[in-house]
Order: sequence, then C-alpha cells, then structure tokens
Amino acid sequence: MEWLLDLDTQLLLAINGWHSPVADKVMLFFSSVPVWIPLFIAIALLFFDTRWQSYKSDSVSFWIVGFFSVLSVGICFGLCDQVSVFIKVSVQRFRPGHEPALEGLVRLLEGRGGSYGFVSSHAANTFGLATLTSLIFRKKPFAVAIFTWAAVVSYSRVYLAKHYPLDVICGAFLGIALAISVYQVWKYALLKYEMYRRQRA
Repeated sequence: MEWLLDLDTQLLLAINGWHSPVADKVMLFFSSVPVWIPLFIAIALLFFDTRWQSYKSDSVSFWIVGFFSVLSVGICFGLCDQVSVFIKVSVQRFRPGHEPALEGLVRLLEGRGGSYGFVSSHAANTFGLATLTSLIFRKKPFAVAIFTWAAVVSYSRVYLAKHYPLDVICGAFLGIALAISVYQVWKYALLKYEMYRRQRA
C-alpha cells in the first residue's frame, strides 16, 4: 500500500507541476461548480425532448419520462455527494494542501479546501451525471462529450492540488456505480408506472 501512496503523491506533484498561465485559467474554469449550471439546464431540457428519450411507450407521456429523468439526476447527485462526504470523514485522508509533508511543494490556486479529500466529490458527481445521462439518452456523441467533460473536471482537481489522483479515480468509480444503480431504479419506476397506466386504461 505504501508504494501506491508514494506513486499517488508523485503523480500529484507531476500533474500539479505541469502548469502554464493558460492552463491555470482553464483548470480553474472547469473546477468551478457554478459554470456547470448551463450544462445542467441544457440536460434538463433534453430530458423533455422526445428525440432524446430512449424510453418509448404509448402509455407513458414524454412529460413523465422527463420528470422521472430529472428526479433521477437529483437523486444521483444527492447520493454521490453524501456518500463521498461520508467516505471522506471515515477515511480521513488529508488533502494535498493539508499534508505537512507537501508544504511548499504544491501550487494551491484554489485554496486548500476542506481537511479531507478521499474520495473526490467533484469526480463522483461528474462521473455520476455522465454515466446516468449516457444511459438514459443512449447517444454515443453525447456520451463521449459528457465523459470528456467529467474527465477534465476530475483532472483539474489534481492539477489544482485539491485531490490526489487516487481520490478522483475512486470518486469516479463511486459515481459510476451509484449512477448505474439509480438508472436501474429509473427503469423500474417507469415500467411500474407503465403497468399502472395500462391497468387503468
């Protein structure tokens, strides 16, 4: 385990050290949660576009599919955020900016952040969103774009020394696993609703 943590630290220092003024601005941009809002709004609107809905049924209106989809994203975000915070508090691995051994060795463009960083909530949330929406939309170009966005956001967290690489890798896997679970619930809920509508018809 010690060799893995040493490698994790070396990768952090390398990524954090590969910097330039332009890259600094780009990484700060992608790492900022408020700039994600237009993306969230666009995805929410696409949920109600029948051309983007993979779930098709004469018994279920596109409004219901859209509503269930928006609700599922909210649940996914809540799970990713709360579970990642629970793991942070349980594992208590210091962020790079709070690690005494790294004092003066890392560039902290966004501050030190909270005390603990394993796992990354940014990575869990972005990969959770990417996985869930890709499963719902079933459109390859969208999947490539949204996973690229999630990867860049996660990379930015290491670049800014807010997380170690393992923090974002494990956060990404957490987000993917939770998103797949939420997707299964989304499908089940729509199927149950469809059965209910047919029984009432």
